[in-house]
Amino acid sequence: MNADLVIAYFAESKQSVKWANDAINELHESATAFFKGNVTEIITQVDTQTGENIQKLRLKVPFPDGFSRKTTEALTNIKHAFDQAVFASQSAIGISNSKSNFPWSQNPSDLEHRIRKIDERLRDAISKHEPYSRSDSYSGGNDVIRGLASLANNKHTVGLSVDTRISTSNIPDVSGNVTSLSINHPRWDTEKNEAELIRWKGDANVSRNHRFGFQIIFQDTVLPHPVNIIDGLRAFANKADAVIESLQARCLEIVAASIP
Repeated sequence: MNADLVIAYFAESKQSVKWANDAINELHESATAFFKGNVTEIITQVDTQTGENIQKLRLKVPFPDGFSRKTTEALTNIKHAFDQAVFASQSAIGISNSKSNFPWSQNPSDLEHRIRKIDERLRDAISKHEPYSRSDSYSGGNDVIRGLASLANNKHTVGLSVDTRISTSNIPDVSGNVTSLSINHPRWDTEKNEAELIRWKGDANVSRNHRFGFQIIFQDTVLPHPVNIIDGLRAFANKADAVIESLQARCLEIVAASIP
């Protein structure tokens, strides 16, 4: 077998990563266009329990269904790319009927057990990518990558939410009598699709100019913290690319060494 044939085995996994990146780019364009539209409003309500007035930022319309669909499409293609790369590498070195998937693991010890199904000549090309979560009890790992791998294994549509931050703002303009006033760091309520900005008591009008930045995040407990969908998906796709390149390089070395 020559080098071209070895590289040909990995075409399918590389295609899966390409399709994932296409979906990520389409999602990024759609999300940018969504937030440029008239999709938010600032409202004032009264807290019936405290008597405070509350100024809120609210999302007027739900996310388009296409956001979750494109996210799920990207995740699924990336997951397939990892598994296809393992299949391709074993096939390239002459192992037929391989049914081994990429050995996502809980920790290094778990990886040692799971990776036994893969030819020993390929194992270090995989293990160096540390496909497990971080922990204080060992070095390495990546919580976000491992969490996204778990998310990709789920059979349901990926849940998404919004996160917001105030980019710039001015001092509140108050007209009337205010007995108390608090300015809040906006924390998004995923059920109500809103965030509190200001609370005050008194017969007064309170206004404040804001500029907001928005991002769409994964909404799932398998992730250690909120993860921007575009950043997370791109990191996951880049890891798949790195694994493919490592396995392809190792297969080229193995094949080259076998030639008299």
